[in-house]
Amino acid sequence: MDVSSLSFEQFQEHFSSEDACIDYVFQIKWPNGFCCPRCEHRHAYVTTTRRLPLYECSHCRFQVSLLSGTIMEGSRTFLHKWMIAVYLISRTSLGTTAVELSKIINVTYKTAWLILHKIRTAIQLSDNQSLLSGSVQLNSAIYGRPFNPSVHKHPQEHLLLVGSSVDHSDVSTNSTIKIKLVKPINPKNKHIATSDISNFKQQYIHPSVNQIDTVTGFYTPKRHRPLIQFAAQASMWLNTTFHGIGSKHLQLYLDEFCFRLNLIESKTPIFNHLSNLCIGSPLQLAQ
Repeated sequence: MDVSSLSFEQFQEHFSSEDACIDYVFQIKWPNGFCCPRCEHRHAYVTTTRRLPLYECSHCRFQVSLLSGTIMEGSRTFLHKWMIAVYLISRTSLGTTAVELSKIINVTYKTAWLILHKIRTAIQLSDNQSLLSGSVQLNSAIYGRPFNPSVHKHPQEHLLLVGSSVDHSDVSTNSTIKIKLVKPINPKNKHIATSDISNFKQQYIHPSVNQIDTVTGFYTPKRHRPLIQFAAQASMWLNTTFHGIGSKHLQLYLDEFCFRLNLIESKTPIFNHLSNLCIGSPLQLAQ
């Protein structure tokens, strides 16, 4: 069943029981059947007296829980509530807020926020591991209060670098967008330094890229900075959905925006992809 094609009502019905969620998580975690993380043996004894099953390798006796290595590890929140959170954050161009999620799955705001924070952290880790390649373009942008002509940065203005790549070796691949927050050494300086551009290139652009079209002057005509349209779209989403985001967590939300945008462009089912990020491989998440 293609879960990503289900309506919210159909999704809730499909994942209404913990058993259905356990089966889904197991299939994502071990698509080819159980595999011991220590010795790779394919058979395990299953303890079902717990809330969630515990698997003991029949060869080396290593025990592994269903949620070990996932963003849900250690959580006491029911699996079907996690599944709903993943579904809601996968909604095209919408995502969800902690307030909305807390009402839908009947948890506290703190719990809802933590669930979404862990999902966004998984997205960020994946984004940081995927480098821009092919033909790369890099432009400057600003998130925050309406643009002002002063050379000094307003405290509510946040400097951004927007990167785009097209892999010409694969004509079926669409452009990939990254939007990264720049924190200048001088908080009053509305200028993206050469060092900031170098850091972006080292962290987010593949070393094989030879030519990068870089235009970062804020007073450069907009036609020379075509990527600022994506920053404008991200800003509209942040302000409409969350009524603005501060600098502390801004990067997580920018990565979430780019995550959905890139998958939509590549016509990849968002829920399926996000489920694999959250469940399919071990994640060392920031607390």
